[in-house]
Amino acid sequence: MLIPQQAVYLYYGNWTLEIDEIVLNMIIKLKRETQWKFDEFPSSFILTAQHAVKTKTNILLTEVDIKQRLNFLKQRYTTFKAVVGYKGASYDKTPFAAAYYHRDDPHFPQLACLYGMDDVKKEREVYVIVLSDCTEEIPTDEPSCYEVSGFEVEVNSPGIVPPQTVRRKLFPADVAPPINQESTNNMGMYFIDIGPDGRLVTHLSVGGHTISGVPTSNQVI
Repeated sequence: MLIPQQAVYLYYGNWTLEIDEIVLNMIIKLKRETQWKFDEFPSSFILTAQHAVKTKTNILLTEVDIKQRLNFLKQRYTTFKAVVGYKGASYDKTPFAAAYYHRDDPHFPQLACLYGMDDVKKEREVYVIVLSDCTEEIPTDEPSCYEVSGFEVEVNSPGIVPPQTVRRKLFPADVAPPINQESTNNMGMYFIDIGPDGRLVTHLSVGGHTISGVPTSNQVI
């Protein structure tokens, strides 16, 4: 069966894919700007589309030509929509339907903006997902990514050493006497005095007793 090309059914005379595009885009633009709600368009729409075609293609169409073309496009849209709306529909019911055998209407979205705004949207088929009641046991013998197998790790908090405070003596009187760290005996306190002959005499005071003439660690015996 030899099926003619789509252009045989869609275009005739001066009408081409490009001119259809110009007319439809202009009518849609005016419809949106004015919020026009009807399928029949005023003469101002038609004349504006006529001027757009003349400017872009240098082809002068009459107002009647454009109105007839819009009626043709509307019939094309409603026919194609009716055919594709029924599953298993035959393509030989109308000569318009044969045009869509090779591919869809090139201007179907634009025609839907003009003539399909009141169409009732059909809900899509709802898919039901059945959840299985079977449960699968998850093995626990394998270590998780947060476990270390074969090791027992004990975590202890680090010991905190209290800081040492330093005290400084502000006056010489506060200085403690030297203490021998290796002996537990009281080493006493050394002090120097002037003897009867005018010489310096070293004294050692231990436990309340004073011993005179004891050499210090800096004196040579």
